[in-house]
Amino acid sequence: MIYGAALEATRESYPNLEDAPGRGAIKTSWHQVSYANNQDDLANPKTVANANGPTGQSGQTGQSGQSSQMPTRLAYKRYFIRFDVTIGGGRPWRLKVVGHAAEWEPGATLPVEIHGVARPAWLEGRSDALVAAIFKKIKPYAVPMKDPVVEGPEDMKKADPATFKDVPPAAAKRLATLKDALGGRDYPALRAQLADDVTWSLGGGTGADAAMAMWQADPEPFDAMAKALVAGCGGDAKRVTCPAGPVAPGTYQLTLEPRGDWRVTSFIKAE
Repeated sequence: MIYGAALEATRESYPNLEDAPGRGAIKTSWHQVSYANNQDDLANPKTVANANGPTGQSGQTGQSGQSSQMPTRLAYKRYFIRFDVTIGGGRPWRLKVVGHAAEWEPGATLPVEIHGVARPAWLEGRSDALVAAIFKKIKPYAVPMKDPVVEGPEDMKKADPATFKDVPPAAAKRLATLKDALGGRDYPALRAQLADDVTWSLGGGTGADAAMAMWQADPEPFDAMAKALVAGCGGDAKRVTCPAGPVAPGTYQLTLEPRGDWRVTSFIKAE
């Protein structure tokens, strides 16, 4: 059921794919992305008008009868995307979506995959969109987990709000509660710390239920959230961030804001 739902959601957006149910793997072919990060795009009516010379208001025609403002090389560049989707388990099942981007330039035989810092900004957003689509498909099959049995709760150390010195007292209490929930992987308690419209992706991913599903599918964000708390928090009565201040690209940052009581309003990776 889980694999079938993931396959259906992936095929709806990326119909050309290969699937291997035995390995829980789905691999899409390269699909062209209808997006360009420049304004000199053939899809841009102004560019096409400039290229048409006499028929374009802004085009200028020389003696050869051709426009002096023909589209540049960038107008013909094409971008492509593909995904590797894997579902592992048994229960609880783990979903992993890895996106790949490539670009093709005039004269090239094949598209070239983009790596490292050159990876386009839209790749993460489209990856998150596919994860969200799969989540919607598999949500009907979700089975509530039993609450974990905790032995000796009186012996468990609770986080001290006083350790969060550079934030308002109410925010410090919320951060201490959040740290305890992360330490015990108490998912219901974690959900209670989130604003209903919490942002979990720069690509536009929002919503507390979707965020929990994303984070439970891959434990990395929970580990990163715990590290963000340890890195030190700072802020004022309107906003608190962990770590405090600007962060390096590729680093997660946690943000809390007062929503009646303090709540986590975003947890995203900086670009």
